[in-house]
Amino acid sequence: MRSDEAPIPLSGKRNRRLIAGLVVEANQSVPVDRLIDIVWDEYPPATARQQIQNRLGRLRSLLLRGTSSLRLVRQGNCYVLEATDEHIDGLRFRRLCAEAEIARQQGRSDLATGLLRDSLALWRGNAMQDVDSPALYADVAHWEESRLRVIESLVDLEFAQGNTAATIAELQPWVARHPYHEGLHCRLSEALHAAGRTAEALAVIRRLRHQLDQELAVAPGPEVAELERRILVGKEEAPAGAVQMDRRAAEALHQALTETTRALGILTEALARV
Repeated sequence: MRSDEAPIPLSGKRNRRLIAGLVVEANQSVPVDRLIDIVWDEYPPATARQQIQNRLGRLRSLLLRGTSSLRLVRQGNCYVLEATDEHIDGLRFRRLCAEAEIARQQGRSDLATGLLRDSLALWRGNAMQDVDSPALYADVAHWEESRLRVIESLVDLEFAQGNTAATIAELQPWVARHPYHEGLHCRLSEALHAAGRTAEALAVIRRLRHQLDQELAVAPGPEVAELERRILVGKEEAPAGAVQMDRRAAEALHQALTETTRALGILTEALARV
């Protein structure tokens, strides 16, 4: 939480869980029972409902600090955090992603790329990084999946525009963050190969295969094997001069072996006479 770029402290894990439960459902009614599940892992106290109301009263004053348009409203047995896109990074992220998709459909790739980059720049860590509530695990997974789809879309746009080399520096930390994601590994391998770094491209695929085998006991999909095959074939076929040189060398070696065999025959015949 920030107000005019100054941090607003949220003391205690239960307060952080409570505000996270409201933020993730911003502009939607959140039942008190749902908030109780978020704040307490299991076995909530008999006073849980009253504690929720007391905590929300204290949080309301924090939310109003620095802005009068952010409101926490009670609706019967539910609470609603009324907010705009400018108040919550997650809402801004969704809006920028939607605008990027419209731009992509209109053929405005440069604009779409910029919007996707802006959306990713809003992330300062993992989703709800300092909130550990089992009731929110599914929401965390959803947000992380949304982020991953944006990364994939951004890379696809860069590849479509021929900016493969420009994606290498960005792909490397994303691959490290998602060590089992075959699509990102393939994109990094393709980008390295296109930049003439074929050995590194093959190393990326082999590292992925090793991780999947050793840590998950599974094999990569057919797309990975096909990419590796194409890179290896390209590596073999690329230097045409080298192929011709190898052919000439083979012919010279054949001639040398023929002459050596003939010389050995003469030598053997001479030794037999001796």
